[in-house]
Amino acid sequence: MKYDNISFRSRVEKYAEEKYNEEPEQLPFNHEDYAVLRHADTGKWYAVFIVKSRCELGLDGKGEAEIMSVKIPDRMCADFLMQQSGYLRGFPSSKWNWTSVVLDGTVPFEEVCRCLDESYRATISKTANKKTPLVKRRNDNDHE
Repeated sequence: MKYDNISFRSRVEKYAEEKYNEEPEQLPFNHEDYAVLRHADTGKWYAVFIVKSRCELGLDGKGEAEIMSVKIPDRMCADFLMQQSGYLRGFPSSKWNWTSVVLDGTVPFEEVCRCLDESYRATISKTANKKTPLVKRRNDNDHE
């Protein structure tokens, strides 16, 4: 993948497009920088891109920060991540299984992509991965 002169968020969006063939969808809010990545089959969100003031997110510095919220189903993993620099409690949902990653380079690109992949797997349709049940073969000796 080639990422010359594009923002960190754009790199993540390009990764999702190349790997999952899905582009971010702009949300119908007043803020134009909000977008989601959703599964084509179920419509479930697996990533939410948000731009908020650093102050609102509890981050140091002035100006705005871009974050990506993803679903991390393993509570211990999510709690561990949130103790690391560049991770926050899920925004806008404070549910334990959503974690936000600050897209400013604090978290390496490869790690951000792993979080996105984990969220994609965690939100995939449960029926998409189920095997078709086998039909029990009937013996010729079975009579009704």
